[in-house]
Amino acid sequence: MSNQLILLIVAGTVGLMLMAFSLVFFVSLYKRRVLQNQLKVKEMETHHHQEMLKATLTSQEEERNRLGTELHDGVGALLSTIKMNLQVSQRSKSPETIPDVIEHLTEAIGLVRTISHEMMPIVLKKYGLQRAIADLFEKINKSDKLTANINDWEEFEREENDNLMIYRIIQELTNNSLKHSEASTIDLDCKIDENRKARIVFKDNGKGFPSEVLEKSEGIGLWNISNRAQAIGAAVFFTNNESGGANVELTINLSSKARTSTS
Repeated sequence: MSNQLILLIVAGTVGLMLMAFSLVFFVSLYKRRVLQNQLKVKEMETHHHQEMLKATLTSQEEERNRLGTELHDGVGALLSTIKMNLQVSQRSKSPETIPDVIEHLTEAIGLVRTISHEMMPIVLKKYGLQRAIADLFEKINKSDKLTANINDWEEFEREENDNLMIYRIIQELTNNSLKHSEASTIDLDCKIDENRKARIVFKDNGKGFPSEVLEKSEGIGLWNISNRAQAIGAAVFFTNNESGGANVELTINLSSKARTSTS
């Protein structure tokens, strides 16, 4: 195996390691900023809101641990395997391990992309909120676990961080429908009213929220949604449909500079 090929493989491995460390740094920085913003809000709030913050921090810590585990057990393990294969190739001067190295590099790249997408969906950054939600629903529909529909959506413009918060709210609601509601369908709508408020309505046909959850807003999932809505100046309301299933309405005040268009 030529020295040039070895150098190319080593360079690729080093690049992946840098990507992995960059992801860890980005996660820590992002979580720190979110935490700082939430702490400023919580200083003037009641004991109930303090409990919401505690639940949010717990959830954030769990997410941080999950990402750390994926980086360590997934990307880290693959990079270690690649390193051993390169060492074997260097000692034996044999190209036989190159296919294994390439396979492991490809898998590591895929893992890095997956983790990166979870942190900030690329489609959200490039094409906006509606397209990102459509992409999320498309993945759900491919799973055959339930059917997710965007029935009507009037597009609006917000800052990138606001769009990410809204996306995470929809994602959290969708995960709840998948894991807990026993629903078979999800319906999503967004309308802009005469007061320049975007009203996003999420519905499923599952068993709905338990009464104690609606009365006290219990559950880390609902606290996360409420906190994210509060962070962008939005209001969120949790109810159950008369025919069964969860109903969540997110109301967002649009600035005078925001432009809307029906798509």
